[in-house]
Amino acid sequence: MLMVGLLAIATNPDYNAAGMILAVLVLIGALGGLVVVRASGWVLWPGVLLGILLIVTPVNSLRAELIDHRGTAADVVITSAHRQKDRSGRVSWTCGIRRADGLPLPHGSYDGSGCSSAASVGTTITVLVDPEGWAPPAATDGETPFGGGVYVVGGVGVLWALLVLGAARRTLREHGRT
Repeated sequence: MLMVGLLAIATNPDYNAAGMILAVLVLIGALGGLVVVRASGWVLWPGVLLGILLIVTPVNSLRAELIDHRGTAADVVITSAHRQKDRSGRVSWTCGIRRADGLPLPHGSYDGSGCSSAASVGTTITVLVDPEGWAPPAATDGETPFGGGVYVVGGVGVLWALLVLGAARRTLREHGRT
C-alpha cells in the first residue's frame, strides 16, 4: 500500500514525476519480494498485472475524487493553446489558464472541454478548481474520469494482498512437508 500512498502524492502535478518514479521502484521491490516468497509457479504474472493496475489507476481516480468532493467552480481565461499529436495521429489540446478574478491558480494548465483550438485563446470558461491546489483544474461537465476508481484501487489492493498471502502460505506448506 506504500505504492498507493506514493501515487496519492503523485496526484499533485508538482509531485507527479517523483511520486510515479518512487511507486515504480516500490513495485519492482514488491515483485522481487513476491519472487522470493514464491520463486516458482504462477504467482509472478498475476503480480505483474495487479502491479500495473495499481500504478495506472490511483492517480486519475484520486484526482477525480478530490475534484468531486471539494472542487469549486471558477471562471478562467484561456491564455494559450498547445496542440499535441499522439502516435495514432489523434490531436489533443492543452490550454494555459488564469483566473478571471485575478486570484492565484496553483496549476495553470487545463486539457478538458473548452480547450479545443488556438481560436479559444481569450475566451472565458468555467472549470472546477481544488481550493487547496492539490488537484489540477477539471471540466465542469460532471464527467471526471475514473470517478469510481477508488473502489478499483481498493479491490486491486485486496487482490494483491491475497496473492501474496496465498503464495506465502503455499510456500510455507511445501517447506513444512519436506
